[in-house]
Amino acid sequence: MILFYDLETTGLDPDTSRIVELAAVEGPGARTAYLGRFDPGVPIPPEAARVHGITDEAVRGEPPFVRVAPDLQRLFEGRVLCGYNIRRFDTPLLDAELRRAGQPGLDLAEVREIDLYRVWSALEPAGWPGGMTLGAAVVRFLGRPHREAHASEGDTAVLPALLEALSAEHGLAESDLLELSAPPSEVDRAGKLRRTGEAVVFDFGRHAGEPVSKHPDYVDWMLRADFPEETKRILRSLRAKG
Repeated sequence: MILFYDLETTGLDPDTSRIVELAAVEGPGARTAYLGRFDPGVPIPPEAARVHGITDEAVRGEPPFVRVAPDLQRLFEGRVLCGYNIRRFDTPLLDAELRRAGQPGLDLAEVREIDLYRVWSALEPAGWPGGMTLGAAVVRFLGRPHREAHASEGDTAVLPALLEALSAEHGLAESDLLELSAPPSEVDRAGKLRRTGEAVVFDFGRHAGEPVSKHPDYVDWMLRADFPEETKRILRSLRAKG
């Protein structure tokens, strides 16, 4: 069964941000599987609060994530996860939070995900006049404005209908959605690396399209710079293999 979910957070970096709100729905009728806020244990930056409206005052008295982490581990484990831009952000952040809370976390190499942003981007690479946000997707496929944007409950509520409409218009089965969300060429979720045949190449910057193995100095720079930890972990593994 697909579990639809969305997070509101303290920032945009899955390695350092904290979850302040999580909503998940499942099954016929998209029943609520979880809805709650958390005290992140750190101040919520004003720029984040301006987006989702959740302030330090709003989470005062809410439980820390660690208190409900065992329940969330059970809820998410072994499920097909569906959301919007979850491969790059929500799923890595949820995995990090679960691990910080002493749980096994999510196996990022094996977890099955339907990322509706990735699917739409692959099917319509020319983009959409309103951008490729969740709100724009609701307009494009559901024909109405998304009035509850940037609230996890509202964002999650539109996901089942969005999945159904997108799949119907393009004639997609679940297997198609899974493959479009994580194409065989993908190496890291941040999209800094990709696979071409047997080689792993850079997918950005001045060495785009060139094998990682040919530029050890560039790899060293990436390991020192502000790149996602998953990307760095893969680079270390590639370097160890020679």
